[in-house]
Amino acid sequence: MVYSMTTALAAFVIACAVGALMTALMRRVAPRLGAVDQPDGYRKIHRVAIPRLGGVGVFSGFLAPIALLLVLFPGNLVVKPVLRDFPSLLVMLAGALVALLMGFRDDIHPVRASVKLLLQTLAAVIPMAGGLVIWDLSLPLVGVVHLGLWGIPLTLFWFLGCMNAINLLDGMDGLAGGVSFIVCVTMMLVGRQMGNPSGMLLVACLAGGIFGFLIFNFNPASIFLGDSGSNVIGFLIAALGIMTSRKSETAVALLIPVLALGLPITDTALAIVRRWSRHLPLSAPDRRHIHHLLLSLGLSQRRAVLIIYGVCVLLCAGALLSITGDRELFLLIVGAVGLLVFVCVRVLGAFRFSDLCDRFVRDWQCHQASNAARVEVERCAHFLPHADTLEALWQGCHPVLALLDVDEARLVIDGPVGPAGAGPSLLWRSDSCPLGLGQAGESWQVHLHVMDGDRPFAHLIVTGEVDGDRLFVPGRTELILRLRDLVAAQLPRLQAAGERADRE
Repeated sequence: MVYSMTTALAAFVIACAVGALMTALMRRVAPRLGAVDQPDGYRKIHRVAIPRLGGVGVFSGFLAPIALLLVLFPGNLVVKPVLRDFPSLLVMLAGALVALLMGFRDDIHPVRASVKLLLQTLAAVIPMAGGLVIWDLSLPLVGVVHLGLWGIPLTLFWFLGCMNAINLLDGMDGLAGGVSFIVCVTMMLVGRQMGNPSGMLLVACLAGGIFGFLIFNFNPASIFLGDSGSNVIGFLIAALGIMTSRKSETAVALLIPVLALGLPITDTALAIVRRWSRHLPLSAPDRRHIHHLLLSLGLSQRRAVLIIYGVCVLLCAGALLSITGDRELFLLIVGAVGLLVFVCVRVLGAFRFSDLCDRFVRDWQCHQASNAARVEVERCAHFLPHADTLEALWQGCHPVLALLDVDEARLVIDGPVGPAGAGPSLLWRSDSCPLGLGQAGESWQVHLHVMDGDRPFAHLIVTGEVDGDRLFVPGRTELILRLRDLVAAQLPRLQAAGERADRE
């Protein structure tokens, strides 16, 4: 084991040197490629433009000692297990390359969130196809849990979660890189304690690449990780976590990386819930991350980063102690982590659980109302062609209007449709429609033309009261447009029938 530790330390030094050299190079190259992070005065706290593409230095540092050891020292006792598991190494590197290239492109020209998620999924699927899947979980106090096919979505969630956790944590000089380095050191020690020298070697390579980058990234930073760095680091931590933990069935599987990444994972989860509760896109930036709150307390960037480092060190120490098999110690660690999560929720959450419950209930009601309205529109599309009078046509629209939760609807015909030769105006009003709608309080109105070629020959006017307690039916405007089109398709037929009746 001493020999394996020596090899891992040598790999760390090589990775650190190569990572530092490549980071220094990218610091000069990035501005020429346009990979520069401009301050925005809101979420980004730096005041001058800073180059990105730090991920190239990290990945180069990670790759260099692996290539060197495999080529020059294939007989090394620590390198031999890596060679035996060479297919897993190849698929891991292929996935990491996809994550790096996606981040590289995003650092130069921003990529849409949906495209980024798709490419992150592709990066995760590559190692999963090569066998890096969590089929079993060995948990303290529970034992081995066989996941079966559920291991596939869990593994995908693990990769995506790690990549986005590191990405969201990258908000201050040295923060994401330093936390990732602490996590890597923890995983190295776990690999040593579990008797997994090859896993320890690979994690040491990643730790060295990160440390070489941190030389230029600690406050005041002269280069940022960028998406290229946060995605590749998150991906490699996820992949190496699986490779390190699958060495033995008695391993704590993902519990070690989860505990070690406890702070960024909690911060990411709270950011998702916070944005969802405010009806914001999940990719929308905000200033409620832990590092933003520490800065708002008046701390400098260095002090805020060091405080977060300290919390991560404590979590990592707990992760190491959790594999001792001591039941009482494990329960104590779980309780401490639960207390930390509770504090984070209270401080970082910016929401109340009662509000979340109300949001769940309201979203479910809106979803159900939208589904019911869509079904009724399709029923209306079937019955309206059989209407033989204008009144019957309008009567067929009433169920749809009721389900759309509107207060009043009016169909105004410009031309003669009927024996009387006058353009009628048909009105529908809900039973709960307030008196003086549109005059007292606030209301909304949709006014649509019913077209005959290029000429409007009727109008559909839908009005509703603005009330925060009422449901907002998703897709309501779309369904009103669909109803207008259904009416427009039948009005010429009824108009022709009315003209024939007039002649008779």
